[in-house]
Amino acid sequence: MDAMSPSRRAWLAIAVVAFLLPACGSPPTWEKAGATETAVQNDSDDCRVKARLAPLPERYRGSPTSQSVTERTLSREEQRAMYEADEFQKCMNAKGYTAARR
Repeated sequence: MDAMSPSRRAWLAIAVVAFLLPACGSPPTWEKAGATETAVQNDSDDCRVKARLAPLPERYRGSPTSQSVTERTLSREEQRAMYEADEFQKCMNAKGYTAARR
């Protein structure tokens, strides 16, 4: 097994922190003036679907020769999750919502 490069270790540490940090607190509540709870839920569901279906850009795809199959799969799953979260936030913001931590 190859030793992990320092830059790869740093990236992995950042990814782990990015996933664990939100778990420490409650998820954001999406707010929009005049929006009912049903409207927020419908918009949230719509944005989740759009984020899930969004194609993963090239910048998120790893080099197939630099990692083992398992590392590539985990890396892609982590990258996909981060990308979907970002796309979801963009979608909700585009619909006029703001995220509020409680």
